[in-house]
Amino acid sequence: MFEAAIKRAIAEHGPSVQMLDIGAGSGLLSMMAARADATNVVACEVVPVIAETAERIIEQNGLSNRVSVVNKVSTNLVIGRDMQELAGILVSEILSSDLLAENVLDTFEDAHARLISEGATIIPRAASAIGCLVESDVLGNYAFVGTVSGFDVSEFTRLAANRLPIHGTMTEWRRLSPDIELQTIDLTCPRHAEDIRLIDVPVSADGTAVGIVQWMRIDLAEGIEFPIIPTTIPMVVGCRSCIRILGRSR
Repeated sequence: MFEAAIKRAIAEHGPSVQMLDIGAGSGLLSMMAARADATNVVACEVVPVIAETAERIIEQNGLSNRVSVVNKVSTNLVIGRDMQELAGILVSEILSSDLLAENVLDTFEDAHARLISEGATIIPRAASAIGCLVESDVLGNYAFVGTVSGFDVSEFTRLAANRLPIHGTMTEWRRLSPDIELQTIDLTCPRHAEDIRLIDVPVSADGTAVGIVQWMRIDLAEGIEFPIIPTTIPMVVGCRSCIRILGRSR
């Protein structure tokens, strides 16, 4: 789906468009762009060993003449030095399972301010945190502590994190609500104001709520949306930026 969105953007802007790939990793998205005839791609990767590896991968795939790797954090990129001109296409896959953890907003806001041209195509253009209220003994035992070796240590739960990763084996849970949109970020927006919201969660079944299971939906381009299905991938219990864990309450 990323490749479909990249192909469409290159077809719209033309192969000579300046493209910027932030958080390039292996260089995969940059190579997808080059395969779609893009001739001017900058792959920005801050981790030195990853950037070096991406350079080798791109060279091994015969695309070094189309893709250049810059080992910098994107906020230090300089137009005229690291990129020939402002980017007409920005692509980045730095979204994490809890949506905002990888400095997403600061990165995109800086790109809007300094690195992309007016009317640039941004991929993805939006991302949402979706979730539902759940009941689960497995997740409850993972997120909360009660009696251990005959001692009541439940007070220690006060120190538990508001959000925890769920491993792939922790799939035994029952939904107590329909899917709800916890938070959406518009990545085409130049600035994002702070926002505190109260979210009403409609309850659809009786049970003991241990929290919110959260996953992502990514809007890559018009008609190209990538829903990450919660029954097949790791998820997050709770979301500090969006909703507070409800704890053990009926």
